[in-house]
Amino acid sequence: MTIQDLKQWLDIGLVKNGNMKKFHLKQIIKEQTEETVKQCPAPTQDLELNTLNRNRAIKADFIKYGPLNLSDEGYWEEYAKKWGETTSAKEAKQSNCSNCVAFDISKRMETCMPGSTDEDGRLGYCWMHHFKCHSARTCYTWAAGGPINDDEASYDWQKRNLKGALDKEPIEAIEENVIKALKIL
Repeated sequence: MTIQDLKQWLDIGLVKNGNMKKFHLKQIIKEQTEETVKQCPAPTQDLELNTLNRNRAIKADFIKYGPLNLSDEGYWEEYAKKWGETTSAKEAKQSNCSNCVAFDISKRMETCMPGSTDEDGRLGYCWMHHFKCHSARTCYTWAAGGPINDDEASYDWQKRNLKGALDKEPIEAIEENVIKALKIL
């Protein structure tokens, strides 16, 4: 019996007792996940998908990504109201994508971006809403604690968001999903 035959016999033996499936399946899943996590998120590579996801974030009442014009004081005043009566527009401007927990500007994400923007800020990837966002803008789902600066943290966010990150279809609004579910009932 050659070494190759012995290896094949051992593999067949593992199939017979069921261990090969679990072991090899776990290994395959682990390898595929590691490779998948290293891909650029689909919206960073597909302008149409990015635009659809961004437009959804602009229109959705619970997100309201903006403003289009950074000097739009009306937007900032409205955004300040979200934080309470004592919050000024000037204070609200400090809660922007550049310091959001989901804003990814890691080295690996920089390679996924199309290039620089303007003197007002930079592009990063939003892991909450899956589009390229501008650091000087904000949204109603902003959360303190960012940005994501290191590749390890970026990969961790992608592992937790694989479907949204790699899905070639735009993310649907929660309201749209609810309406679809009600129609089925």
